[in-house]
Amino acid sequence: MLATLYDIFAVCYHYTMNKKTLHQQLEEYGRSGYLPMHMPGGKRRTGTFASHDITEISGFDDLHDPRGIIKELEEDIARLWHAGEAFVSVNGSTAMIESAICAAMRYCHEGKVLAASNCHLSVWHGIEMAGCKHKVIDPSCGDAPFAMEVKPEVIEEALKDDPSIRAVVITSPTYEGIISDTREIYEITRRYGCTLIIDEAHGAHLGLDDYWGQEACGDIVIKSLHKTLSAPTQTAVMLKYSDRIQTADIRHYIDIFESSSPSYLLMSGVSEAVTLLHQRDALREWEQAVSEAEKELLQLRNIRLFTTAGKDRSKFVLICRGRELADILRVRYKIETEASYDTHLIAMTGIGDTRDSLARFTAALTEADRDHPELALRGDYSFIPPVHIPEMTLAGASGHRSYKTDISKAEGKISGGFIYDYPPGIPVIMPGDMITPGIIERLSAEGIKEISVLDLEVEGNSPLL
Repeated sequence: MLATLYDIFAVCYHYTMNKKTLHQQLEEYGRSGYLPMHMPGGKRRTGTFASHDITEISGFDDLHDPRGIIKELEEDIARLWHAGEAFVSVNGSTAMIESAICAAMRYCHEGKVLAASNCHLSVWHGIEMAGCKHKVIDPSCGDAPFAMEVKPEVIEEALKDDPSIRAVVITSPTYEGIISDTREIYEITRRYGCTLIIDEAHGAHLGLDDYWGQEACGDIVIKSLHKTLSAPTQTAVMLKYSDRIQTADIRHYIDIFESSSPSYLLMSGVSEAVTLLHQRDALREWEQAVSEAEKELLQLRNIRLFTTAGKDRSKFVLICRGRELADILRVRYKIETEASYDTHLIAMTGIGDTRDSLARFTAALTEADRDHPELALRGDYSFIPPVHIPEMTLAGASGHRSYKTDISKAEGKISGGFIYDYPPGIPVIMPGDMITPGIIERLSAEGIKEISVLDLEVEGNSPLL
């Protein structure tokens, strides 16, 4: 009889608990008085967010095998972005990108990944982990000091020329907010039987309403939930739109690349952010603030707001002496921007922005534009992508020891490591790349004096097991 009563209580308890979202359930559990004789050591008492810091206890599901409240959260996320399935990450978009590439190439042992040269470091790490070959294509370049969109015809030409390509990876929107025509690209990859993976880490807000525009189109789309939305840093989601990759294969690699002790603090933040997005007009104030700020920034004379068709409006990219402007904003106005370069500055907005916050930003820029005409950028500042000439696979290169050499003596050798711009983490050279005079000139201009090269002359040169 006691067992029966206990079972009835357990069923009722879990039914009641599962009617709530994850973050609401964590709040209730934190007030419940349960004594935590389990990890983590803060015991829901020590630490700023201690009450939500639990482990996989009864009633709270398991991110690596979601069947309850986390599964409901993933289903809710899939509905938000009209996907077939969604997978939550507490290891950022990085883990999801690596998982997607490895899952896409799991049974394509002789296959190749086609990736744009402006892809994030995690794409190349995913290719290395998959152990496959890769081919590099370049995005288009205009008169902007950064890469533009990936042209559909460039992808089609590559797929036509190389039937071994089984997966395509591009970034849209880019760090600067450049959006590619992923719908046309998806049609092309489908015709050639390839899996299209879109790194949309910077576009979590896309697809939520007409103001921001449509989300990317692909077999797999990956979004960081923290870059423009309100989830905590290190949270992301993988969205699955087709059956080209099996869910079991995706879960297999997520198990590899994601922590076996996923943080409920982070998952609680995802739950709270998703709940907010379901509220009517959740994005309205942010959108109105961006629209008003755009009008002000377009009036600047020496600092130029970069605009182009289809660009993500959430980022303000300002063509000017970016590093100098960043210093002025930091010191004089106590405004910290996302990134600054010799040729431009990136200021990111997000769901937490208001008319007041962006009015403060635009007022500061208006003054800086008036008081510092020297910020105007003159001359040729067009972007030239680095040339990648892969002499071996990334995995093959990682199987050789390397050594440092003076960069002036590196021409014709094979790179033994990554050198990349950060942010946003785009490689200038990768392991296995031929070191060309152009690469040497580019790195020397940045003050780099040494470079890692593969030691191909050592007998039995391979990593220790």
